[in-house]
This record gives sequence, C-alpha cells and structure tokens, in this order.
Amino acid sequence: MSYTGLDHFMARRRFQAAYPHIRKGARVCDLGCGLDAAFLDFAAERITHGVGVDDQVRDSAGGRWRRLRADIRKPLPLEPAQFDNVVMLAVLEHLADPEPVLREAYRLLAPGGSLILTWPSAMVDPILKVLYGLRLISDEMESDEHQKRIPVGTLQQILHRIGFTDFLHYTFELKLNNLMVASR
Repeated sequence: MSYTGLDHFMARRRFQAAYPHIRKGARVCDLGCGLDAAFLDFAAERITHGVGVDDQVRDSAGGRWRRLRADIRKPLPLEPAQFDNVVMLAVLEHLADPEPVLREAYRLLAPGGSLILTWPSAMVDPILKVLYGLRLISDEMESDEHQKRIPVGTLQQILHRIGFTDFLHYTFELKLNNLMVASR
C-alpha cells in the first residue's frame, strides 16, 4: 500500500514542526527519510545539499537530492561532519536500540550542527491502530512495530553521553507528538 492522504497530512505536520530549525543554506541528512525523501522537498528553499537515507529508497544520485538505500542502524557510507542538520522524523519509535543511530547522526554532523527529532507519544498508537484497521493509513504509519517510548529525560541523557548539548524539547499536535533539537 502506498502512502495515503492522511499519511501525507501527518508527515506534513512533522515537517512543519522541524522546518524552523533548518538553517538557510543548510546541508541536511534525513535518516529514515521514507519512500520519497519528502522532507527534503518540503524544506528545499533552506537546503543546499540533501541526502535521504532509508532502507526502502532506491539509490540515486540524480535529481535534486541524493537518495541512499541503507539500514540506518548500521554505519553509513557517508563522510563525517558533513551536515548542518540531521533529521529523524518519526523514526525514533521504530528503533529497538536507538543509541547507535544517534551516534551515527552525531558523527555525520559538523561542529555546531543540530539533530532534529520528532516522535509520537505512546497515546498515538491506539489511534493509529484504528486508522490502520480502517485502511486510512499505510503500513508505514501502522504502530505494531513501535517500541516503548524513551522518556524525554532518558533520551537527553543518551544524547548528552554521545556529545550533544543545548536541548530544546516541546510537544505539538495536542501533545501527541514530540520535537527535540540537540546541538553538536
């Protein structure tokens, strides 16, 4: 099943939350970019160089953005310190062990760069289950593979241990989603 209209709507809400944290002229890596690296297109006016990484995209150097088919849970074939922003939008909740992915994000960031994360509250999972049952959302949005959510304080401790600083956290969409920005 391809993305539905509701999938696109929910993704756009995440994109709108992350967008203000992308610097103009930024080099951006979207880890877990999904089938079409849509965030890079959404934020195109602020991005000079973009790479979307996901295990479902086709490798492609053509077009505006590079797409790299890779498992984000493993070391990526990308040079260190080459991005101003690494985004992980609705990715964290799919990772049984997020620390290696967060370490890789840190490796990819240039000094002064930032990691931008969004993830849904656990309250969203029953809602997604009903929407999936009604076929209003795709397999990509379905929540059966969601992991137990990491408390915000624990996530900040993990990020701090990796080397991140200057945390900004807030919720959006009636507290159903979280956004965190952490600086390298």
